[in-house]
Amino acid sequence: MGVPQPNLLTHESCISSSRIRAFLRVSRNLTDDTIRQHLNEVKSEDCGDYFRNKIGSEWKKRGEVISYCKNYSKELRKSSEKGVNVDTGESEGTFDELNKKFDLRTDPYALRAHQNKMQEQFAQCDALDSWVHNEETVENIIRQQTIEVLNDKCYYQDWMQAFKNLK
Repeated sequence: MGVPQPNLLTHESCISSSRIRAFLRVSRNLTDDTIRQHLNEVKSEDCGDYFRNKIGSEWKKRGEVISYCKNYSKELRKSSEKGVNVDTGESEGTFDELNKKFDLRTDPYALRAHQNKMQEQFAQCDALDSWVHNEETVENIIRQQTIEVLNDKCYYQDWMQAFKNLK
């Protein structure tokens, strides 16, 4: 599958997650979903190598992608809580600063537009948090199923510990 493309790891990709979801789906399909078939071709003494080279490396890539979006969500939420518009980088500031920034006599809707933008950012945070949580849950379920197959087809080992040792 290879390393996730650098242009895949952007803030926009996290917000509009179709490309990242496609990457996760393909990665899961090539490794975890077809593990029984692949393990039929692997000798039991080679299971550790197979896990390190195929399964563990894909788990790591998928984890990095999900973590990137999780960290971006945290940054976005912090900025939104401070009243920073992530598009412009401008801070909302105090009430007096807002009144100076938005001359409601010349543009009575400027303040409302800014408030709507902040609400939109919070909605993006909520959607992104939900998406990340769902992907983490799916990843945990898939890893548990893969571990069960590895234990059935190969030999019992603490595969999660083996994965942590890869990092």
